[in-house]
Amino acid sequence: MLARFFAGSIHRQIAVLAVAPVVLFAILGIISENLAIKEPESVSQARAIAMRIEFVTDMIRSAETADQETTILEAARRTGLQVEEVSAAELQGPELQVDEDDFRFEIENNFSPGVDAKLRATTETGHLQPVLVVGMDQRRALAFLPPPAVSDSRITDREISDLLATMAMFVPVVLLSLYGSRMIASPLQRFSQAARDLDPDDGPERPFDEIGPPEVRTLAKSLNDMRSRVHAMIEARTRTLRAISHDLRTPLTRLRLRAERSTELPLRTALLADIDALTLMVEETLVYLRKDTSNEVQLRADLPSLINTVCNDFTDMGYLVAYRGPDRFAYPCRPHALKRAVANLVDNGTKFAQNVNVVLLVKPDGSISISVTDDGPGIPPEFHADVLQPFYKLDSARNDRGGFGLGLSVVKDVVDSHFGTLTLENATPHGLIAEINLPSRIRSTG
Repeated sequence: MLARFFAGSIHRQIAVLAVAPVVLFAILGIISENLAIKEPESVSQARAIAMRIEFVTDMIRSAETADQETTILEAARRTGLQVEEVSAAELQGPELQVDEDDFRFEIENNFSPGVDAKLRATTETGHLQPVLVVGMDQRRALAFLPPPAVSDSRITDREISDLLATMAMFVPVVLLSLYGSRMIASPLQRFSQAARDLDPDDGPERPFDEIGPPEVRTLAKSLNDMRSRVHAMIEARTRTLRAISHDLRTPLTRLRLRAERSTELPLRTALLADIDALTLMVEETLVYLRKDTSNEVQLRADLPSLINTVCNDFTDMGYLVAYRGPDRFAYPCRPHALKRAVANLVDNGTKFAQNVNVVLLVKPDGSISISVTDDGPGIPPEFHADVLQPFYKLDSARNDRGGFGLGLSVVKDVVDSHFGTLTLENATPHGLIAEINLPSRIRSTG
């Protein structure tokens, strides 16, 4: 699980590592609050009411006039404590029997020592019932109707304030953590997208935006410098190979002229065959290095007509090449480059097989598939990736009678320029299936 976490996105890792401590702190706080030995809510309520009753009783005792007593009683009633003055004889009657967990019993137990109080079913006036009678002197007493206990499930003001304080601490940390992780991960995502679309031979000179924090700017500058070095290296390699290939034409021409003047027929034939092979290698190398697939203008071409032209060209040379697919289908592509790719696949098939079939499939979403199938010996699966590399030849798998390992490389370059994929798969019982898959709409690289 840890391996999956550290292999995930940086945005998620930063967010989790920043938020997790806050969440853990909140959880521990809640647990410790619940585990703490707290007094039941009913006990604290009973103690508070008992103190209020004692306070009212003391105030009545200290009142000097009847008006003061009336004022005190009215003030007590406004606080929710129902009270009336009764005779001290109410303390002499039978006491109301209640359970020990009754709230009124809890209030009676929380009176201060020396307070004369008794639970009664009613008073002689009958206004309050059941009541808690508290004596003031030998003649008078006060009858209180205690308010009901509030359920422990009620959310108290303290709990609300604690929740708000926790949220005030937790929410900003979470939001700032998410924002910070996004600020860090966003440039990396842009770099990843730019790297996927990077073309050393095309596009802007410095494709990575050198903006943001110093670390991000340094990374962008390094990537741009690397792109420039790769571009310069590719240019130098291409110029060198072009120069070598071009300069080889002159001595090859001289060799051909000298070989044709030879009077020994077997020697002349062998020399001319070698010269033709070298000339073909030079021509194929120059074509591969020209890299003109991305420079061709994109047009809506009739693919069936284009593929049929390729098949007919090989049929005219005596090869068994057949096409199967729709008669008409317009597709936006670089027609000359795509025709060259299909021709290379067909040519590759005719070198190693008797029959070659080309199938064009148009999918419901507008994407297309061009498969070229032959009945030759095929290619071992472990070499499918290798044969797509330039100048790679696998003579042991297919009896090569020509070519220099550039045909499939050219096809791959053309397919990549169309943002498609090239896959190789062995046919059953033998043969090779080369399949080109292209999207429904080709993006422009200009």
